[in-house]
Amino acid sequence: MTPSWGAVAAGSRWLQRVLVVLIALMPLLVVTLACTPALVILPFLPRHSARSTVILRQLAAWTRTALIASRNQ
Repeated sequence: MTPSWGAVAAGSRWLQRVLVVLIALMPLLVVTLACTPALVILPFLPRHSARSTVILRQLAAWTRTALIASRNQ
């Protein structure tokens, strides 16, 4: 028995959203991996701990934006 076209369309939308999120998160993953050494070292330096906080907030904002933007697709 073949599935109805409505079920196929609904399944493809879900798959499309998953692919969009994965594609959007790949550059974010690369940036996060590139920032890892700084996030390991900066909190232990007296004048640079605020920079690590800024980096973490920016990464969180980018992740939130990527996930929220995928809902609107």
